[in-house]
Amino acid sequence: IIGAEQDYCMVLENALMFYKMNRAGRLPDNDIPWRGNSALNDASPNSQKDANGDGNLSGGYFDAGDGVKFALPMTYSMTMLGWSFNQYKDNIAKCGLTNLYLDTIKYGTDWIINAHTADNEFAAQVGDGNLDHSFWGPPEMMTMNRPVYMITADQPGTEVAMEAASALAAASLAFADSDPAYAATCLSHAKTLHNFGYTYRGSYSDVVTNAQAFYNSWSGYKDELVWGSIWLYKATGDASYLTKAKADYATYGIGGMAQGNSHDWDLKAPGCSLLLSQLDPSTSTYANDFNSWLKYWLPGGGITYTPGGLAWIRQWGPARYAATAAFLASMSGSTDGTTFTAAQIGYLLGNNPKSQSFVVGIGPNYPINPHHRAAHHSTTNDINNPVNNLYLLKGALVGGPESDDSFSDDRTNYISNEVATDYNAGFVGALASL
Repeated sequence: IIGAEQDYCMVLENALMFYKMNRAGRLPDNDIPWRGNSALNDASPNSQKDANGDGNLSGGYFDAGDGVKFALPMTYSMTMLGWSFNQYKDNIAKCGLTNLYLDTIKYGTDWIINAHTADNEFAAQVGDGNLDHSFWGPPEMMTMNRPVYMITADQPGTEVAMEAASALAAASLAFADSDPAYAATCLSHAKTLHNFGYTYRGSYSDVVTNAQAFYNSWSGYKDELVWGSIWLYKATGDASYLTKAKADYATYGIGGMAQGNSHDWDLKAPGCSLLLSQLDPSTSTYANDFNSWLKYWLPGGGITYTPGGLAWIRQWGPARYAATAAFLASMSGSTDGTTFTAAQIGYLLGNNPKSQSFVVGIGPNYPINPHHRAAHHSTTNDINNPVNNLYLLKGALVGGPESDDSFSDDRTNYISNEVATDYNAGFVGALASL
C-alpha cells in the first residue's frame, strides 16, 4: 500500500508530529492548534520557577493518552529516537525532516536535563497515575495534585538513571554537528547519570511504587546497566565503558534475556546484542545472540503470526512490539531482516487482509477513536462523550489487533487502542529505515 519513498516520508513526518500532540508545558508553536499550555506547575522539590513562572518539569511529553510523565518510557523513547536519527540521518535528510526530528528529540531531552536536579538525583515520575487516570479530559483542564517522585543515592532507580544517560548520550551524537554546545551539555549529564545509575543500584519501581501498576520494571535493571554503558561508549569513545558493557553482558546473561522477547521500554537486551555486534564484530557471541533473537521474530521462528502477517508477541500493544522489532531488524544487514521490516510496517499501514490501518489518519480504514484524552477532548469528564474524538491524532500508532487480526476502534479499550510515545518511537525508526 505504501512503497514510494515520498509516501514513507509523509508517514514519518506524521509519526513525528504525534509527539507535538503529546507535549506538556508552555508550547513553543501553534503547530497543533487544539493543544494548549498544560502542567505548567510541574516542578521538582525546592526548584525555582523560570521567567514565565513555569516549573522546571513543566515540559517534556505526556506518556500516552493520559497526563502522567513516566520517566522510564519517556527516556526510552528519546533513546530510540536518537538511535534512529544517528542510524538513518541521510534518509531523514532526504525527507526534509532533519529539523523536525531533532526538535522532537530536544523537547524530550530538555526535560531530561531539567529532571536531573543534582548529580545523584532525578525526577522519575510526575503525576500520580491513579489520580490522573480517574480524570478523562484534555491536559489543559487538569487540576489534580501532581506529585513528583524522585530517585536519589539513598532511593536509587538504576533503570531510569541509565535510560536517561542513554537518551542524552544518543542525543549528544545527534546534535554533534548542528548544535555542539547542546551536544556537550547532553554528554556531561549523560556521564553523571551513568555514574549515578552504575554506583547506586536498585530497581526504580521499588522506590516509585506508584509506577508499579503502570510501568513496573519486570526485567530489572541489569539490561539497562549494559545499555547505558554501550551508549556512553558510543558517545565518548572511552573504552572503559565498553569494557563494563561487555563484562556485565556476560555476567548478567543479557544475550539470553533477549531470546524470545521484545525490545521495549522495560527490556533493552535485544538492542544490547545488536549494538555490541556492531561495536565488536570480532566477538561472535553478540551477533549470534542478535541473529537468534531475530530468527524468533521471522516467519517460521517461535513467534505467533496473525493470519494476515503481523508478528504478534503479546496482547497489550502488539503493534508497538512489531514496529520496534522491525526497526532492529532493519539494522541486521540481512535480506530477511529488511524484508521483515517492510512487511511489518506494511501490515501496520493497512497492507493486510482486512485493509485495516493501525496508524491514525493514514491508510485505509484507519482508527479515529484512539484512547487519548486530548484528542477526544471531553469537557464533561466522560469517555463516551463526544461519541467520536474531536481531533485527529494523525500519525499515532495504536496498540493493534488480536492474534486473529480482529480489531475494534474502541476508545475505551486501552489494550488495543491506546497510543504512546514509546509505541511511536520504534515505529519512527522503522519508517526512517525505509
